[in-house]
Amino acid sequence: MNIVINHMDIDQLPKTPSTFANVVEQFLQECCILEEQQSIEDAQLFANFRAYYKRVWQGEPHPALLGQFRVELTQRGYHSSSDKHPTWYGLTLRPKDA
Repeated sequence: MNIVINHMDIDQLPKTPSTFANVVEQFLQECCILEEQQSIEDAQLFANFRAYYKRVWQGEPHPALLGQFRVELTQRGYHSSSDKHPTWYGLTLRPKDA
């Protein structure tokens, strides 16, 4: 089952793992290019996700945002390098509109 969260009703949802997963999915669909040949540094991807998350949840913190974000990406089949500054493969950010 695929749930789409509208920005206007997200504040009414409880902050559960499944809701977090839906926010990650929404971020990937709205903000990323999902293609095998793409890649992006973890720091850049996460900085954009964190800004997106704060905008969606109106600044409310998540207890394990980076760790849970990485888990969600891995569960969706994305892989990263295993060095100190990982790179994610199979996605990148969409260009910002000028």
